[in-house]
Amino acid sequence: MLRQWSMAPGSPTPAAARLGAWFGWADAIEISQVLATPPGRAASEAARTESTYWASTELERLQAELASSFNHTELACESESISDGASLTELLVPYLQHFTQQQRVIESRTSAFRMRLRASLARASDELARLAQLDDYIERAMASPQLRAMAGLSALLETRARKHYAVDPLRWRARLCSDLQRLLRAELDQKLQPVLGLIEALSTHIPP
Repeated sequence: MLRQWSMAPGSPTPAAARLGAWFGWADAIEISQVLATPPGRAASEAARTESTYWASTELERLQAELASSFNHTELACESESISDGASLTELLVPYLQHFTQQQRVIESRTSAFRMRLRASLARASDELARLAQLDDYIERAMASPQLRAMAGLSALLETRARKHYAVDPLRWRARLCSDLQRLLRAELDQKLQPVLGLIEALSTHIPP
């Protein structure tokens, strides 16, 4: 999407270097202890099956509800209105507010779902409980870097708005609303990647 918008993402530093900056020495010790602990309790097939069904159903509901909340009908309906001398910066306020609010909703809903999913893994087996512990460490370590990265999307959206306005001062809002929803869907997909990984581990886990 960034390439399509002529804003190719930069070249990040190697993953190992970034992980080293995000995890402290205390985190490394705790993670090492988790990895070194051999699994004890065997998998509960009943718990795994029940958790898999719950997770899949909850994921579909979450995606549908968030996709619905992304669509702000009032903003989209103003696609051909003419401003009363307001500057483009002033006109953009409700769009950027809606975008920021939806970002908070995405963060809150996906984080809560991820936490409940970890609890389901912990009930299924000790091996999956260990995966849940590792995911908890990773989520906490990556919270700040992800927050900084996502904070820059508002500026990207504003750049797109100015481009649309320059092309068509009457119908720029409709194009901006399309970009806004697309950007939110992309952010949701990114936030759900760890969740999808946990669901896959839950659904394909074969006890040793």
